This record gives sequence, C-alpha cells and structure tokens, in this order.
Amino acid sequence: MVEAESARSDNVSWPLYLIGALIIVGFLSLVGWNIELPYLAYSAGPVSDAADSVVAAEVDVYPPDGELLMLTVVSQDVNIFEALIAGVDPTVDLVRKEAVRREGETDEEYRNRVLQQMDDSNFRAISVALEYLGYEMVPSEVVVNEIVDGVPAASVIELGDTIRRVNDVEIERVADFGPALAGFEVGDLVRIDVEREGSIVELEVELAEREEEPGTPMIGIVLGELTEAPFPISIEAGDVGGPSAGMMHTIAIIDALTEGELTGGRVIAGTGTIQLDGSVGSIGGIRQKVVGAEAAGAEYILVPAGNYEAAITAERSSIEIVSVATLDEAVTFLEALEPA
Repeated sequence: MVEAESARSDNVSWPLYLIGALIIVGFLSLVGWNIELPYLAYSAGPVSDAADSVVAAEVDVYPPDGELLMLTVVSQDVNIFEALIAGVDPTVDLVRKEAVRREGETDEEYRNRVLQQMDDSNFRAISVALEYLGYEMVPSEVVVNEIVDGVPAASVIELGDTIRRVNDVEIERVADFGPALAGFEVGDLVRIDVEREGSIVELEVELAEREEEPGTPMIGIVLGELTEAPFPISIEAGDVGGPSAGMMHTIAIIDALTEGELTGGRVIAGTGTIQLDGSVGSIGGIRQKVVGAEAAGAEYILVPAGNYEAAITAERSSIEIVSVATLDEAVTFLEALEPA
C-alpha cells in the first residue's frame, strides 16, 4: 500500500517538475530576447548604380552602358539569440558598437554624422574626378578654420565665418589676404567684413604680433579655401550616409564626362573612400559588400588595399576581388578590361 502511494506521488511530481522547467526556460528566453548586446550585426545592404547619381549640366555627358555599383551595409542591434544565429551565418558579421558609434551618441546624432560624411565624400569625389580630367576648381569662399588663442580677433571672429572683404579689398582666395594687410602694423585696427549665418557682419579687429616674428602683425586666424566646380555638377545618392562610396562616385564622374566606355559594358562593383590626393581608403563591412556585389551580378569588385585580406574571406563563388590603393590603379584596371 505504501509503495503504491509512493509511485503515485512520483507520477504527480514529474509533470510539476516539467512545468517548472518550462517556466524557467521561458523566463530565461524572454530575458535573453530583451537583452541588447554591445554588438551590431552587419549584413549586405541595397545596391545602386553610382552612375545614376551623377548630375551635370553645361557639359557633355556620356551615360555608360555598363554599371558601377555602389554598395551598402545594413546594421542592426542584436540580442543573444540573434547573435547566435549571426555567428553561424557566413554572410553576417558581428561588430562591436564602439567601433561604429561614439560614446553617448544618439541615433539622430549618428545619422547626421554619416550624412555629413557623405557630403564631404561627394565634394572630394567631384574635386578629384575633375582634377583627373583636367578641370580646375574655382575658388568660392575663404573661411575661418582656426583662431589663435589670446589674440584680439578671438573676441569678434567666429569659426566658420566667411571672409568677404578686408579693408575694402575683396577676398576671393587665401592668397588675397596678405596684400590686404600690407602697410599695417601691430596694434592697428583693420576692418573685416564676414558672412555669418547668411548676413554680412562688419568687424573691427586689432592686429596682434607674431611670436616667431616680433614686430610682424597678424590677425591670428587660420584660413581655408572652399572651391566649386567650373560647371554645375552634383552627386544625388539619396538618403545614403558615410564616405565609402567615394571611389565609385569618382569613377562614375570620370566615366560620365569621358566619351567611351570605362566599364566596357560590364557590371563593376566597388567600395572605398576617396581622398583629395586620389588615394583610396579602407571602409567597414567589406565582407558583406562582397556578398552584396556578387548577388547584384557584378563580375568584379574593386576594394581598398587595406581591406583586401578581409575581402577574400567573404562568402562568394565567382566574383573577382581587385585590390586598389589609388584612383589611378582603379581606372587602369577598368581600362584594361575587354568589352563585354
């Protein structure tokens, strides 16, 4: 009788243990699903033709038959389970957030930063492409980039001011500044007209003395020269941020403004920043961009030399990965391709 009651008690306990275990597992799963890890999952993003982004007027344009694909990466926050899935997917990489986001940076701040990076990249792409083609950029503004600490000018001039006139002398490029101060001495007052937030502001500035050249006057500012193209040209890439399309935009401009086919009618993908000296810089998400390029039908992908070793580890079948360190190397490769 006692043995029978004990057996019944054990039979009743097992379902209770099972229910308890399921509750614990469910709770842990819920907690794990809602715990955000300090990682981002990188996967291949949308692909578009950089040639479609080039808009030019008052100059002959030759739309290419081939394609110059610019590549993007999609990043998303992950929890424990998503990280585990990403860990076994060869087309997805986990990247620590601090490698992408600044400490304390909000989503809006991050978005604004990458959009500004794209604007800067577009300016460099236009400048480098036009210089490559023999065009000369036209000076447009002289702006204040730095102000020396302690000089009288620091109390009236602001960073970002555009210098329009100095003592009634028009300032169109940095070289105009020196002659405008000829004949003045330390302690003299000079009139400077600046453009600030869309309005002209007249300033009176006392000249300071150069520490390294006693008796020589200076305002105490470091100037930068902004330039613009000699004809209307822009890059309209839509709501895409970051500088990684710089090289492809540069190539797209060269191709669009040059008679003939730089691509040979082929589908070419590429990624990499562009610097004013024509060098191609490394970017993030290179493995995902290789995956995206092949999925979009590209035969070749141009990658920065600094990303090449990582690029060749990407999941792929037939796409050829080409390492380039400069714009010249990229163009030379394309010019050597046989027409499709």
